[in-house]
Amino acid sequence: MALRKRWLILSFSLSILGFGIGYLVFKQVLIGFIGSLVGQFLAIVDYIDRRSTANKWIEEMLSELHIDIDDFEGALTLERVLEQVNMQTIEVEKNPVRTRGKDVRGFTGGVLESDLDEQQAIRPVSKHDVYADLEQDLTIAEQVKAEADKRYAEHAQQRWEEAERNDPDLIEAGVTRLGDLVTTDYFEKNQDSKAISKLTSDQSSSDEK
Repeated sequence: MALRKRWLILSFSLSILGFGIGYLVFKQVLIGFIGSLVGQFLAIVDYIDRRSTANKWIEEMLSELHIDIDDFEGALTLERVLEQVNMQTIEVEKNPVRTRGKDVRGFTGGVLESDLDEQQAIRPVSKHDVYADLEQDLTIAEQVKAEADKRYAEHAQQRWEEAERNDPDLIEAGVTRLGDLVTTDYFEKNQDSKAISKLTSDQSSSDEK
């Protein structure tokens, strides 16, 4: 609905703009109508491009969540996706599960007498229900959060690499990564004998505020 509303507004605006430009420049109504048609055509192209981008994003998200696109019967919209999730009528394939640790010694059940007591008996985790019902499929919300975390990590990595490529100190030193600076004479050339005193002075000033 938002895309359609945008298309109607854009189509109306570009039509008026195209007619106005055509009529004012050439002083002919026919040219004005042609300009109006051009404006409508541009609005349609914009709508198709944005709709295609939105559909691609939805398909990628559904694929990541192992959701069958055929369940939507051709009506692939964000509203339908949310509706299917709320009704829980979509089929979710087997997903990674949350598992307990693999320590064979097990969990001690919260005993606090002495963590370093060698005489303390080990209590196998299998005898307790602390982790009962923990090994199960991830919920839809957990899947979405996991996907968001993954995409955020990828975005953060891209920003870090971009920052390294544009860092003037790295460019001057002739290296591509921040960690590679230690293999150069960068720190010897840029050392400051008063760095510690400046740091402590700035910290003291900040604490006083």
